[in-house]
Amino acid sequence: MTDTYILNATWALTNERLDLRVGHGDESTGIILNDIPLPGVTAVAPAGEMRVPAGARTIDADGKILLPALFDMHATINLEGHSKRESIYRAGQAANRGGVWGMLVMPSRGFVFDNAATLDSFAEAVSERSFATMVPAGCITEGMKGEQQAPYNTLSARGITILSDGGNMPDNLLLLYRAMKYAAEMDLTFAIRGDVPALTRNTYAHPGTTSYKLGLHSTPACAEEIGIETLIRLAADTGARLHIQTVSTAEGVDIIRRARRSGMKGLTAEVALHHLLYTHEDIGDYNTTFKTTPPLREKKDCEALLAGLKDGTIDCIVSDHTPCMPFAKKQDFISAPQGMVALDTLLPAIYTHLIKPGKLTWADVVRTCCTAPAAIVSPYDSEEDTPITAPLLLFSPDSPYEVTADTLSCGTLNNPMLGTTLSGTVTLPIN
Repeated sequence: MTDTYILNATWALTNERLDLRVGHGDESTGIILNDIPLPGVTAVAPAGEMRVPAGARTIDADGKILLPALFDMHATINLEGHSKRESIYRAGQAANRGGVWGMLVMPSRGFVFDNAATLDSFAEAVSERSFATMVPAGCITEGMKGEQQAPYNTLSARGITILSDGGNMPDNLLLLYRAMKYAAEMDLTFAIRGDVPALTRNTYAHPGTTSYKLGLHSTPACAEEIGIETLIRLAADTGARLHIQTVSTAEGVDIIRRARRSGMKGLTAEVALHHLLYTHEDIGDYNTTFKTTPPLREKKDCEALLAGLKDGTIDCIVSDHTPCMPFAKKQDFISAPQGMVALDTLLPAIYTHLIKPGKLTWADVVRTCCTAPAAIVSPYDSEEDTPITAPLLLFSPDSPYEVTADTLSCGTLNNPMLGTTLSGTVTLPIN
């Protein structure tokens, strides 16, 4: 294979003092970032500082930023009423545009990952149709119904490392406790959103001025916080790995921070991009695009979540990509489904709204969107284990990205950035 050399790249990674180096050894053919191989590129350097052999392939990256492609820890790709294979194809296109090389796919009505046949069928469809790597999360309970534990030994044999019921918190805590005890012996990770279903059932917005003005039953923040506390206590007692999904409140961040400071191992957490960028006030006059689960919170919560990312309390930024058909989102606020699509715009949105204003650095983004998610999905603790590999991408920060119906590859329009122009476009894979 011809060696590839990238010239004139803006060294965002080395400027942030990350470990970007050319690997050494029999099997290292590319760059290594924080012990994660980034294959496909032999060397990177400013023009004039690297000797390029005759006949080698070179890429002019003048004014562009080189970084590892993102891994999204939380995406739902099923689009009800459409072909499942078409959902896979469109989600892969969207991921490619947003700088995402791989994603953890949540179980859904169309993809109930609780048996070997479904997992094999999904893997075949992904290999045939997807532009992105798609890693399924196995179900915690059969059919995601919360009644009976899924066959973890079967799922593990198919390569499953993460268990989730699509973010739902099972009502039956005894079942969850026993499941965690069993799964801990298999080193499986539970990915669950903090919740007390009895407090949040039939609620639609954060308790505040917006829900009061619009007459919407509100989702108390304490339900999420009680749920997080409960999950942490169960995981600590059973020894299970635990990944808290879509943290949305300031107190939720503090609960996780205290658990980590107490020395709890195997605990990780994520925040959805929309919980960093928007508040409940963006719902305005029943704008269903901003209907999410958990709901959008207060500005102080956004600030606490951002602080949690900066200090390492929260490990990952995720898309929480949830495609919804336009007609469904045009229903009244109570009837409309929850969720936004974010894969198409993920890296440009992070750059425009978080990096350019100075809220995050490129080092923060690589840690929370590449290396940390990869380590959670594919943990490795010994020399025999093989770390997950990621390709490199080039990001053009000065290139405008107009978010239109034509540029949203996933086929739905429930993206709050529709009609706006973001800064930056992605080249993935590097051609």
